[in-house]
Amino acid sequence: MSDTADCELRDDWFLEQDVNAWSSLAYLVAGVVLAVQVSRHRLPAAAYGLAAVVAAEGVGSLLFHGAAGDLSQFLHDVPLIGALGFVAGWHAGRLVGATDRGSIIGLVVGLVTASTLWAVVPDATNATVAVAVAVIVATSVVARRRGLAGVWSPALLVLGVVAVAAWAAGSRDSPLCSTDSVFQSHGLWHVLTAVLALAWADSAYAAADPDHAPRMFRRFTDRSIGLIAAGLVLGFHRSVDVAWRDRYPTDRPALVVANHGNGFVDPVVVAAVLGRLPRFLAKAALWNVVIARPFLGLAGVLPVYRSADGDQASNNASVFEACHHELAQGATVAIFPEGTTGDRAGLDRVKSGAARIALGALPTAPDVVIVPIGMAYESKVETRSRVAVMFGEPIAVADFAGRGLGADGEPHHDDARALTARITASLQAVSPGFADVEEREILRASARIELSDDGDPSFADTEIVARRLAAAPAGARRAIVEAYRTFAARLQLIGITDDQLRPERTSRWRVVLSVLALLVGGSVVVAATLIHLPALLIVTIGTGLVRSTATKGTVRLLLGLVTMLLTWVIAGAWLGDGWSAVGYAVVVAIAGVVALVVWSPLLRQLRVLVGMVRVRDRAGLLGPVLEARSRVAALVRANIGDSHD
Repeated sequence: MSDTADCELRDDWFLEQDVNAWSSLAYLVAGVVLAVQVSRHRLPAAAYGLAAVVAAEGVGSLLFHGAAGDLSQFLHDVPLIGALGFVAGWHAGRLVGATDRGSIIGLVVGLVTASTLWAVVPDATNATVAVAVAVIVATSVVARRRGLAGVWSPALLVLGVVAVAAWAAGSRDSPLCSTDSVFQSHGLWHVLTAVLALAWADSAYAAADPDHAPRMFRRFTDRSIGLIAAGLVLGFHRSVDVAWRDRYPTDRPALVVANHGNGFVDPVVVAAVLGRLPRFLAKAALWNVVIARPFLGLAGVLPVYRSADGDQASNNASVFEACHHELAQGATVAIFPEGTTGDRAGLDRVKSGAARIALGALPTAPDVVIVPIGMAYESKVETRSRVAVMFGEPIAVADFAGRGLGADGEPHHDDARALTARITASLQAVSPGFADVEEREILRASARIELSDDGDPSFADTEIVARRLAAAPAGARRAIVEAYRTFAARLQLIGITDDQLRPERTSRWRVVLSVLALLVGGSVVVAATLIHLPALLIVTIGTGLVRSTATKGTVRLLLGLVTMLLTWVIAGAWLGDGWSAVGYAVVVAIAGVVALVVWSPLLRQLRVLVGMVRVRDRAGLLGPVLEARSRVAALVRANIGDSHD
């Protein structure tokens, strides 16, 4: 490699090639990540050697692109050959069952060979790279013929091909070369090959020891999708109230069981509150949607075969094994044990799959627990409504394994039945449980009336009180329902709502902040609103065409995600060119979020102000309304006592 091999123009500044120099730090980051993985015992100690040469390559590449010279090129080339020697040695050592020894020998041979050739034939670096790559390819082919687990997955090969293409595009002789551009393909080569080093370590050590795989990219993907899920949930909901989060264990494998009343929104909420994406189980029919397959694979979703969909339930054996493998590595698996979604007033029948998975995992994950999660939605139809998420007490699976596993690896029927009953009871304790949908909405509204006397209640507090009312005797519930119907009828007759009747419940500071934001950035907010207006119309129309309440949230979320992304891409391309288009797209996205945050409380306050005028105009009619409201609050208090805990 020579100092004129890559495209970027060298100047007289602090770093002669700014982009290529700074992008070299990707190697340093990759080396640190590898070292951390070794220190946490996720990789063998031999991988410290790979971490060292990858980090050294980062320093050497920074020096070489920063100020070309013989010493800097030596520091650039030698660690590169050392890293390839490590990989080649690992693949050769695998053929004789000695990956650690082979990788260290390959590392030493690579460093010595590169240093020696540098002193004799300085331009032999590319030939040495070719030899190392040939050894890697040859040993990989032999390993495949011997039936050893594959290391070079299609994704890994694609990453390698793209990296080589970036290197070729970043050469000085490339037709794509632009010497003064801020985008340099050689800098992309640095980033891609740093990622390739991490991806190879992830894949190689997983193939060598599946039970103790490092899973770096899986954890990174899970965390990233968890952050995206949190953004989606907070974008489409006004608040997410989480109760008893401390019940979720972080030091052992967990099987999450959750109620399923709001379609695709439910797994998004679960991922958001967990802060990461668990291994979800979903019906195998989803894989029939070709466009969905890559996303299901990226999310690590496991298919469940259901006889109701025409599948062979016996195919679930491999799915159960995959769940056991995940739990054995301390991961979290999530399942909706009701099997189907729907706008139900209470929990549907819990199927035995969750219990069978948990009991079957005990041989490799003896400390596995089941964590129930109950979700409730203030409205599945309206955007910017509120969500309540409640964690249940963890269930120690080992306590239900009295009879062990049968010869076929399946848990005993009585054990599975007992654990299923416990899961049902625990999930019912944190999930909505009402007689019907109408009673659910009326009891929630009644609970909100009583709690609002002490301020603006959270939806979680409202839901807890409503569920306590649902457990009251039938006669008491009927009295509350009739009292609320009377109150609602009188409200409707005078044309106001309960929020308008009690405007003090409006959060003043949110309104003040929204007004200030509108005054300071009014033009930006209005412009962002107009830009997003087509997307909002599409989402509104699409949601309105769906009849199922449980599906409306799914349609709104997916349509909103797609239309908003398209809006940002189109706006960026319209407002700018090249990298500036990306910047404009980000600005439009941020402005859209600000507009959403600003308009929501302002519109609520506007409705309250209109209601205040109506209340003054109808002051003589308020007596029966307030009396009916007091009647509802009194009945609620009589059935829940003085405590709202």
